[in-house]
Amino acid sequence: MRTPLKFAGVALMVLSGAISARMAAQAPARIPAQAMDEYQVKAGFVSSFPSFIEWPPDAFHGPGDPLTICVLGSNPFGTSLDALVAGKSVAGHNLTVRPIPDAHQVTGCHMLFVSSSEHLRLRGILASLGEQSVFSIGDTSDFIAEGGVVSLLVDNGRVRIEINADAARERRLRINARLLQLAKGVKR
Repeated sequence: MRTPLKFAGVALMVLSGAISARMAAQAPARIPAQAMDEYQVKAGFVSSFPSFIEWPPDAFHGPGDPLTICVLGSNPFGTSLDALVAGKSVAGHNLTVRPIPDAHQVTGCHMLFVSSSEHLRLRGILASLGEQSVFSIGDTSDFIAEGGVVSLLVDNGRVRIEINADAARERRLRINARLLQLAKGVKR
């Protein structure tokens, strides 16, 4: 039986509060506040995932290479994801964010957020990754079923994590047990 995501209450409140305070002044006027809050929280998750993932050594050209988070399609994060990764590094790799207009430009991406604007092309996008060690993230209901690694879905007003452990294994990615425990569902 699946249990609801129980993110450490204090940590979630601090994360949400920090993200909201940091991004409030940067929120574009055309995006409703409720939607911005959702994507600020999702940006918090995306920016934290690298700490819980181990990439194979050949995913980087060298020890000082950046860990690149790519956003494919419409960027729902505004500037929040960029702000959260600014100055942050994981295992000696500085985090960077790079928007990409199509999946053919995924070379050099270690993480790929597939925007819901790409929903109709999702199957082809994920197939185009081939055997690359790319940690794919999406927020559509069929993302896991189509072969994505992590889905960030809103359930009862809270962002929940679902993980496709098989897809991660196929991409030679190791997900820390702590992240697996936080997931609402894990497909194995």
